[in-house]
Amino acid sequence: MPSDPSATDPACCLCGDAVSWAPTPGTPDDTTATPASGQSAPPSDDAAITFARPQRRPRSAVPNPVCRSCAEAAETTDGEPIDGLPTAPPADDEFELTPYADGPNPVIVDGARCWRTGTADCWQLSREAVACDSVREFIRRHTDSDGAAIEWFAPDPTGLPLQIRMEPDSAPGLTAFFEQFGPATAFRVDFAAAATPSAPNDCPLVDPHRVPTAEVAPDAPPTFEATTLESEPRRLRFQLPAIKQVRVVEEPSRPSLDEQEPAVRVSHYRTLAETAPGLVNPADIEPLLTASAPRVRFDAVRTFRTLLTAEPSAGLSAVDSLTDRLDDRQLTALTAVRCLLRIAEEYPAAVADSTPAVSDVVDSGSALLDTAATRLLLYIAEHDPAAALDATPALASLLSPTPTRPRRQALATVGVLAEPYPEEIRPLVPQLCSLLRTDDTQYRISSTAALGRVTAEYPDAATPAVPTLLDQLTAADAELRGNAVGVLGDIARGFPMDIAPYTEEIGPLLGDEDPTVRSNTAGTLARVANDDPRHVLPYVPALIDLLDDSWTRSRVHACWALGYCGDSDATAALSDIRHTDPSEAVRDRAAWALDRIE
Repeated sequence: MPSDPSATDPACCLCGDAVSWAPTPGTPDDTTATPASGQSAPPSDDAAITFARPQRRPRSAVPNPVCRSCAEAAETTDGEPIDGLPTAPPADDEFELTPYADGPNPVIVDGARCWRTGTADCWQLSREAVACDSVREFIRRHTDSDGAAIEWFAPDPTGLPLQIRMEPDSAPGLTAFFEQFGPATAFRVDFAAAATPSAPNDCPLVDPHRVPTAEVAPDAPPTFEATTLESEPRRLRFQLPAIKQVRVVEEPSRPSLDEQEPAVRVSHYRTLAETAPGLVNPADIEPLLTASAPRVRFDAVRTFRTLLTAEPSAGLSAVDSLTDRLDDRQLTALTAVRCLLRIAEEYPAAVADSTPAVSDVVDSGSALLDTAATRLLLYIAEHDPAAALDATPALASLLSPTPTRPRRQALATVGVLAEPYPEEIRPLVPQLCSLLRTDDTQYRISSTAALGRVTAEYPDAATPAVPTLLDQLTAADAELRGNAVGVLGDIARGFPMDIAPYTEEIGPLLGDEDPTVRSNTAGTLARVANDDPRHVLPYVPALIDLLDDSWTRSRVHACWALGYCGDSDATAALSDIRHTDPSEAVRDRAAWALDRIE
């Protein structure tokens, strides 16, 4: 990781550190961050802009300067060390690049070819960006027609040097060059006029990529495609031999659309969002969400969805405007909900206030819209249950024994809300119980989970559903059996005699293959035994066997039930685990049970 270079020094083109010796043609007025996205300042929290370069650095009058630390490792092409280090030219002299002829040239630094310019007493060191056969060729190809140094490298977001200009000689090389940069990067491609007369040399291009060979003629050279950064973007194809040079555009000028009709503006932003989303400012699209034309509003929402796919934070400032679109046409509302969903995946708190509007569309009649809306409410409930409480009536309207994806998500949301707010979900218990009559196992599991969170606080809430819960004890799914016997245990805590008549159905689950089922069964029997042990005495042998269970909670609950049963047949086993069980909780509960029996 390079050190933090001084804002007044160019960066080393090998390591990224400051090059204190490098002369500069002038210090820029603004040394703050300059994105390659066309924005003049770093983005706010609500704008999704990717920087191609982390900061604006002064340019060096020497092409691609190399710092002294790197220069210490310079060797001749034969591997011999060289004498001296780069030196700054006298400050009072007008700097001019001159060929160095007093020693080895080029030299190698960490595998990179570098050229020396200047004199024996005062020479500079530069990294080669394009292959050169002589120092004179190096100077010619690394400076412009006025003799000013061409910038070939710049710091990447970590401060390490990144090549920002190239003269491509192969399709893989050009592809690799493009792939170094993020979606907010624009490029300028200089074409050979004769080869591609229609190519706009002065127009920035975005989203450059190679066209698959299957889409071009068999004998065609490698072909690339990009989108022009114009008021009416167009796809442009060009072949590798037509390219003279490619370079990153620091601040691409974007066409002004202020005077254009909303339909034209939204079309432009949609195209740009699909090819280079980082170049689109969300603030430019937000006004289009309230356009009078339904099609413009729809396209504006679609554009936001494209931006959010790349960066969820792009929609943070538009949450309210997107929420307003939920009362629009159904397809627009669906796309708006999907936008809010994407934001909620990363920033659930940002969409919490959208709950009332989302609740209004959960039973729209559109399976897609209902699915997206209930999914969004589930995200909100998982992050902030209080914010989702207002959606309870809407969620309840979906609860039905015929499972669909929206109903599953509505039930899952009810289950999430039932844990912190059982009193709010208690009125839904009859509906939750009715869901147990479906053949869908997962649906019944979700229903019993929600019921359990209510009955844990209100044991009487599900007493009418005892027969239906008993039917679940023979289910093939262990989670469903465990949930059902757990709810019966909750009821037994407050109303043990409502459960006591059914111990013959409950007791056999002490030998269930699932540890949760065994544990919940022992706990349920313990609550019955606390009121009337006669109903549990037939299961004392099974409870004694459970003292050897691998699951600690099962052993604790077995001690609990045996203590309430008061059967002396359990004394020996309880005495043994009182001293030998590895769990202190089990040992303490065994001692408690022995005290009750004795």
